[in-house]
Amino acid sequence: MALQMRQNLNLRMEQKLKLTPQMIQSIEILLLPQLALEERLMNEVESNPVLEVMDQEGPDTNEVPDGLAEPDRGFDGPAETVESHISDRMSDNDQDWLFKPRTSSGLPDEDRPDKMAALEAAPDKAPSLAEHLIEQLRFTEMSDEVRSLVQDICWQLSPRGYLEQPLIELFKEEQLDAAEQAWEFVRRCDPAGIGARDLKDSLLLQLQREPGDNTFEMALIREHLDNALKNRLPVIAQALGVDVERVKEGVDVIARLDPKPGLPFARGASQYVVPDVVVERNEHDEWIVSVPDGHLPKVTVSESYFDLYEKSADQKEKSYLKEKIAGARFIIDAISQRRRTLLRIVSEIIKHQTAFLEHGVEHLRPLMRQDIADKIGMHVATVSRAVKDKYIQTPSGIIPLANFFSGGIANQDGSEAESSKSVKLKIQKLIQTEDPRNPLSDQEIADKLDKEGLDISRRTVTKYRIADGIPSTRQRRTF
Repeated sequence: MALQMRQNLNLRMEQKLKLTPQMIQSIEILLLPQLALEERLMNEVESNPVLEVMDQEGPDTNEVPDGLAEPDRGFDGPAETVESHISDRMSDNDQDWLFKPRTSSGLPDEDRPDKMAALEAAPDKAPSLAEHLIEQLRFTEMSDEVRSLVQDICWQLSPRGYLEQPLIELFKEEQLDAAEQAWEFVRRCDPAGIGARDLKDSLLLQLQREPGDNTFEMALIREHLDNALKNRLPVIAQALGVDVERVKEGVDVIARLDPKPGLPFARGASQYVVPDVVVERNEHDEWIVSVPDGHLPKVTVSESYFDLYEKSADQKEKSYLKEKIAGARFIIDAISQRRRTLLRIVSEIIKHQTAFLEHGVEHLRPLMRQDIADKIGMHVATVSRAVKDKYIQTPSGIIPLANFFSGGIANQDGSEAESSKSVKLKIQKLIQTEDPRNPLSDQEIADKLDKEGLDISRRTVTKYRIADGIPSTRQRRTF
């Protein structure tokens, strides 16, 4: 029996949730931090003739003329009066612990002339690693072919400054001799260690430029770098026939070298932060939350365009003006809504985290975004968008809003759990006060915290220690 295929048209009704362009724009504005919002607003002013920048001495909030304002969407917040910590993540490579700074315990337009003036006064963009190296070799005598290959090699370097691919994979066979010469020129550049094949090669390049006799340190790198990275100093001492103290001296010399000499050029330019929210005490010792808008241009809908819309008899012109007025009205309303949403969310956060503001990270309470969403009757996605990439100015400095959120570890007595950031700080303090010759194991740290009433496992201690870039027990031990 043969199968028959045919097409049919069917009519079906169904409900779907679809975001309108206005809803998408409102979400985008809520996501923007202060500086990005200023740029977005000025772009709107440039593209929409109905929007105009007001005198900066005018009202403190962006306004819509009477007759243009849409109804409030119910985001009015409650009264505005309401009652830095550990380090960068460790790299995946075990080598990083050796080269980190260590403590004694072993831890390593005309409308904005001021803006145009600031842009003109801004420093030039820092050169990339490749540009830095090519400039160094600019007046070095070499053939045109070698100079061309020098530039190719410079642009092939990894962010760490290594040439990780063999020359034979980068160039044709007839170019290899010239490529070897070009590579050697690059390896002589500053900073020392640039152009190396790997970590060992980079450290050797750097030691070659160090004063004095570094024969022992070079032997350490060539033959025992893996043991040095894992702090197996007695094993190295036995293999080399020297005492542990001599190995320690050599390891200290190596630790002062830079394992990633190209990294400073890979980092982006300095990021300037403008707080989106401010919290401060008033004369009654109460915490006051505010959303400053001093950096935002004061914009409004031009009365002249509104009058033109009312008087125009040309339907095409009227339609155009209607669209632009609606767009202007929406952008102003969306910014006001962003302000009200931030006020509600941050006010509730401050109610919960007053102790953190007053006494520091040890008093940070566990808090999830869902907790805030439930308290103020918003969707958790709205709370997440509102705090993303936003900063708050506190009496102790400017910190990310995300710092107020943290998971928790339960206390044995059933009292309120402690935040994970607070627990991490306790772990770091225990490690800072340990005997460097007999450092605490993760289990011993868990046992000490258990005596303080904290129900924490060894695995959790290990996870927090690694997240804070703290070396293992073996790597922290000194001899």
